[in-house]
Amino acid sequence: MGMAASQARYLGLTARKTNVEYEGQQVNQARTALAMELNNTFNDLIALEVPTAPSTQDYTTTQYSYEDGTVGETISSMTPLENDPDGYNYLVTHFHYSDVYTGVENKKRNPQVYVSDRVDNKEIDENQIQTTVDGVTGETIYSIKGNQCSAYDESDAEQKAIYDQLSNSYSDIQNADPADLLTYKDAGGNIHFVVKDQLENAVAGTVDPNTGTADLSDYYIKYSKPTMDTITANTVTMVNDPETGESSYAVNGNTCTKYDETNEEMKTAFEKAVAENPALSKINPDQLYTYTDSENGMHFITEDDLNSIMDGTASGNDYSVTSGVPVMLGNIELSVYDPTDKEQKLAYEQILKDWPNSVFAATDSTIYTWESYGQRYFACGEELMASWDSAPDKTKPTENQNTLNYYCAQDVSTKIEVTERAIIDFDEKGRAESIRFEDSSVVRPLITETITDQEAYEDAMNQYNYNQAVYEKAIEDINAKTEKIQQEDRTLELRLRQLDTEQEALQTEMEAVKKVIDKNIESTFKTFDS
Repeated sequence: MGMAASQARYLGLTARKTNVEYEGQQVNQARTALAMELNNTFNDLIALEVPTAPSTQDYTTTQYSYEDGTVGETISSMTPLENDPDGYNYLVTHFHYSDVYTGVENKKRNPQVYVSDRVDNKEIDENQIQTTVDGVTGETIYSIKGNQCSAYDESDAEQKAIYDQLSNSYSDIQNADPADLLTYKDAGGNIHFVVKDQLENAVAGTVDPNTGTADLSDYYIKYSKPTMDTITANTVTMVNDPETGESSYAVNGNTCTKYDETNEEMKTAFEKAVAENPALSKINPDQLYTYTDSENGMHFITEDDLNSIMDGTASGNDYSVTSGVPVMLGNIELSVYDPTDKEQKLAYEQILKDWPNSVFAATDSTIYTWESYGQRYFACGEELMASWDSAPDKTKPTENQNTLNYYCAQDVSTKIEVTERAIIDFDEKGRAESIRFEDSSVVRPLITETITDQEAYEDAMNQYNYNQAVYEKAIEDINAKTEKIQQEDRTLELRLRQLDTEQEALQTEMEAVKKVIDKNIESTFKTFDS
């Protein structure tokens, strides 16, 4: 090998060796990074918290209960009292569940309110209260259900005894001036008491601001117990025109006028009523009276019926036509709330009590009602009309209407909870065995039960199963990551060994080339020396 060629070869080997050394350093750095990553993975493994399965003991408590008449009471907490002045040693909270009549709000999406004319034919009961004028004294004489009333006589021992019983039970009787009380005897000989002011309101149809009705409260003794019945206020009365002095009929406080066939509005409404009630067409128009209610509904009633109702001899038919009012909710027919229906009134008043801030409670609009699957529901005209008006396509007014708020009253299982002081006695094992509350002298034995909150335990077990699955997944992820790191490290280690082998081969070859170069130099210098 020539001198130049040997030197070139040596330089090439030197460069290659330098590259091998550099690559070896890179491999070592990569292995160092993998070692740090592996260490972090190990730390993650150590940081994992092994889930612990719940024990039923953690959800098991000692529960005390007792019987209070027909109600089973459960004690939920007992807080010790210190230095109680009355000697009670615990503040006890106890509860039971009871069905409580409650107003319930519901929401109906796209209620499909349908607005049209409402044609009604209702029967008006005969007046239960009549008045006559004494021809001699000029005094008004009242009769209730055909029984003539007279002033309460305190000197009558029988009346006085009944008065005493009733006044102990009813504030209306207790607070009334005895001079304002009237009595009558029914067909069974029972003595009834009524308050004269209420009687006058019922006759006139004047609403009492305290009760919101013109109905009359009727008090008497039934089965040896004080009892109160409600007598519906007179629906038909005579009123005088303050200007002309002429008398006219009034139905539910609405003044009647004679039907006028030349009045287009009256005639149109009458024809609509006849279409639904053909019998109305046979009535002599001269016999008809009409009046308008608070909904602007036009009513038709005959003079004979008005007189029969007012005299208390018979009921009468009241035909009405009201335009532009809700008549259907989907395929369910709506009717106007009837406060004389005790079931409806009870439900309506309960809803007002439980939802005092609702539009339903505040509205002056008509209240509508309907039944569905045996449950009675209520909605106000204001919100029904709002749903009707909300339909985006006026050609399809019953589609895509806004949500309607509607209400019902029903028995709802309610937790009745009371907290009061008590004296609790314990046995030698520290277990409560009897209790006496501050409002009672009865010492009640306590029933001790070991109660496991199965629902809470199952929830905890479900959470444990979830945590276990998360833990196992984390272990799998760490193991997979560790295996990947180790595989990469083995690959780098193999490459490093290859580089070491190559480094040794280069070193050997460089030493051989160096010997050739040295020999060439030596021979060259010897040539010049000779």
